[in-house]
Amino acid sequence: MEIFNGIDMEKISRFEGLVKKESFLSGVYTEGERADILKSPCMKKKAACLFSLKESVSKALGRGLYGMLPKEIEVFHEENGRPFVRLRGGALERYGGVKLSVSVSYKDDYVITLCTAFME
Repeated sequence: MEIFNGIDMEKISRFEGLVKKESFLSGVYTEGERADILKSPCMKKKAACLFSLKESVSKALGRGLYGMLPKEIEVFHEENGRPFVRLRGGALERYGGVKLSVSVSYKDDYVITLCTAFME
């Protein structure tokens, strides 16, 4: 088994204007993620968190978002708030056997995420 890590950090305030652009939301986030962003009391923080998770996952897989579509990585949350991801589309076809673990932390105007990928 091989283990790979991906890490990402985003400035939350950068997403202030982006969450108002439907073209950005529909190009990056799945329908469920967009619904979560729009109902969040702090849309820019939610959008930054989800985006950063997608980035850290793509880095752990060795491709970055230049190698896959952001919507191929979908973020969900357990009832206790813990995030987890599922791969879709081409990412699922390429990495269907990988196990992913993600973590999120916030400090001031930043979100940082970590993904560990366990590959056979």
